[in-house]
Amino acid sequence: MSSLMSRAQDETAEFRSGQPQSAEIGGGRSSSTRRDHKRTAWALALFGLVPFVATTGLLVYAGSAFIAYQQLVLAHVGYSTTILAFLGGIRWGYSLSPDHQSIGTLIASVVPSLFGWALVFVPPPYVFAGFALGFLAAGLWDWWAARSGRLPAWFGPLRLTISLVVAACQVIAFAVTF
Repeated sequence: MSSLMSRAQDETAEFRSGQPQSAEIGGGRSSSTRRDHKRTAWALALFGLVPFVATTGLLVYAGSAFIAYQQLVLAHVGYSTTILAFLGGIRWGYSLSPDHQSIGTLIASVVPSLFGWALVFVPPPYVFAGFALGFLAAGLWDWWAARSGRLPAWFGPLRLTISLVVAACQVIAFAVTF
């Protein structure tokens, strides 16, 4: 049990400092493990773009004459809602960590999922404008938190990059469904 607590303390110190803790001090993660973690997060985030890019591409290519146009719009909106809620979940988890317990962050972490849920009731094309704003706001919030040291430094560029691509997909979806 004390080994587990020591590891948690080392990971918290590593998170705060941005520097790997020595393995002799209690089994902190190696820099290669952190690099693998960062690389895996980037890969997963890029794979997560596939539904956005695919549905946006199909909307552009097929247009409203596409036989499954309504299902395509629904798929795009559904995935957007799911991912926006997931992004709020990142901040929920962050606010539950021992060194970052913040009532404000905990409360704010539910805003993306509630915003996404409300957008489900907005008709196209305006739903896509709302999602563009929601994803940009969530991305800027995460980028700012990473810049201020409250999230890992590498997370800011990841979130900003992914958010810009998703927002671009939403703007394109807005334009083609207008």
